Amino acid sequence: MRYRLIFALGLIVACTACSAPQGQAAISPASTATPAVVSAAPAPAAAAADSPIADGPLYFGDLLQRRDFAAAFAALSGADQLPEWPRQGGTSTPAQHVELNGRQLWLVTACKPHDCPSERILVLYDESTHVMSGVFARRKPGVADDVDSNDAANDDLTWLGAPDQAAKGLLLGKLYSSE
Repeated sequence: MRYRLIFALGLIVACTACSAPQGQAAISPASTATPAVVSAAPAPAAAAADSPIADGPLYFGDLLQRRDFAAAFAALSGADQLPEWPRQGGTSTPAQHVELNGRQLWLVTACKPHDCPSERILVLYDESTHVMSGVFARRKPGVADDVDSNDAANDDLTWLGAPDQAAKGLLLGKLYSSE
């Protein structure tokens, strides 16, 4: 139940961010980070297409506008099997910095607009090497809409790229966090 509340708050924040007037910051919820999360992205700063990813509330759609991120996403094995909405950014929460195996990565999460429980994507991106991996979760056919989104038995998972066991653990932990 607690997860549903946090998930709902995340959706509200994502919707608020999308509808906030240009130049006006959206309200951001307190981080429910696991120990792997170093920080949520702080105040915005403009980023050129090939400069390092700026700190600031960046969303999946924002990052897809960057050549480096878009190229890594397009080259991601399994991405060609995804529905159209991930290539457009979907509904997302702000990207977060995470540390995994001593490397700083971006964790980007998004879901199908107007139907988040049915399809979700989480992507890890290494800005220095342009390596990306992730997971796409789709509600299994015949599973009721109101089932627990925190139960992995309700989803079919598609691994994207070649995440190692540590990356899979981080992605699954974020996807099915009870906090």
